[in-house]
Amino acid sequence: MIRADDFVQDDFKVRVAVGNLLGPQSAVFRIWSPRGKSDVYASVRDIAGKIKISLHETGECNAGLTTEFAKQENAAVDAMGGSRHQSRWTRLKYVGSGMVVPLQFAIPASELRSTEGEPATASKKVTWLQPPEQGRSVIISCAFTGQSLANNEWPGRRNGTHLLGIKLLPNSEKFWLFWQDCPTSSIEQVIFSEAKAHMKRQKMVRFSGITDDTPPAPRRLLFREFAEDGLLVVVYAAAR
Repeated sequence: MIRADDFVQDDFKVRVAVGNLLGPQSAVFRIWSPRGKSDVYASVRDIAGKIKISLHETGECNAGLTTEFAKQENAAVDAMGGSRHQSRWTRLKYVGSGMVVPLQFAIPASELRSTEGEPATASKKVTWLQPPEQGRSVIISCAFTGQSLANNEWPGRRNGTHLLGIKLLPNSEKFWLFWQDCPTSSIEQVIFSEAKAHMKRQKMVRFSGITDDTPPAPRRLLFREFAEDGLLVVVYAAAR
């Protein structure tokens, strides 16, 4: 029997994907927090080193190009308005035993695809989540609370959330990573519609390694900020 205490990590690293190794699947999401730090980071395996989401101890959060990649892509950064960050937001402050959720990943069943060739994820430890039925999505949430909340009372447990990881942060907060299978929301559908409309109106930012012969990326991440909620929702989308 797996206990909630078994999910506690000091050097926090979780790799998680929706689907299964030999069938339709999402990309692998990596969420980590270095030992001795209260910052939390997230990325996707295919673009690790290029795109990163940062949830800083100060409450300031951002998502966009990594510092190293941005230095190689001056023209692309200029096309993005001069900043390597696509999104900036501030997470809310919880009160008492409350919690705040500054980041969620939404992976709809409609966006899962089978991969060609040998699965790249076979060499790494990945937690595979049961794929949702059509019309539903897996929501992966990053949450913060005080440390008084017991490990076996993780946020949303009574409403069907499943635990992926816990870290006791040096700043006396507790970080939780959990997921839930939910009906695909109207918010996700709006994000898809807005992204399609945006791509029709504007040219995509082109990085130096991309040419006219480069095949389209197999997947996209669609960002949408909700400033009043201190939240960034990242919707996972297949390119076709």
